Amino acid sequence: MARQVLDGLAEFVHDPAALRAMVAPLPGLLPGYASMWHIARAANGDDPGPALRAIREQLDRDVERSVSVATRVLRQRGGWVRTAPSSALVKATVAGLPAGTVDAPGTEGLEPVTGIGGADAISPTRVLNIKGTLELARSVPTIVVTTSLKLVPEDVFEGLGSPLFERIPLDAFWAVVLDGELLTPAEAGRRAARLG
Repeated sequence: MARQVLDGLAEFVHDPAALRAMVAPLPGLLPGYASMWHIARAANGDDPGPALRAIREQLDRDVERSVSVATRVLRQRGGWVRTAPSSALVKATVAGLPAGTVDAPGTEGLEPVTGIGGADAISPTRVLNIKGTLELARSVPTIVVTTSLKLVPEDVFEGLGSPLFERIPLDAFWAVVLDGELLTPAEAGRRAARLG
């Protein structure tokens, strides 16, 4: 979604008034996407063209790096992998895993099992993601794979969500892969806090 929005806004970067009008409703129209806050902030800045291009370039680079690291970590841990649904980064990560090791029927109870989920937003204390993620995090050590476009301050996080999402304590997760770095949940939270 962020890529589509960024690509669409590219034609308005030379008209700051039109650009600001285009981004003003984004956070309200797409309340499940923390990236809209980053995009709106860049579009309303002093030099929106380069700022939006930098987000677009960073997004592509950081997605690739996060998927690579998450895939490597899961391969090193071995065993079966269970997923929380509905994340492009999760899908890209599990595509790099051996066939039959992800959400395979009959693997319940076999060890070791690692969970992997995405994040629609990460605050200093919580993760916003599709329903079912909390249950996964409670049942097996679970990794969140994401990019820094999903980090937001607590006050921004409060305005995000929909009936399809749940808010999960950040410390319910085993680790967070962020922009190609394997972090503790506490460190991911500290990075979100710095955006306030």
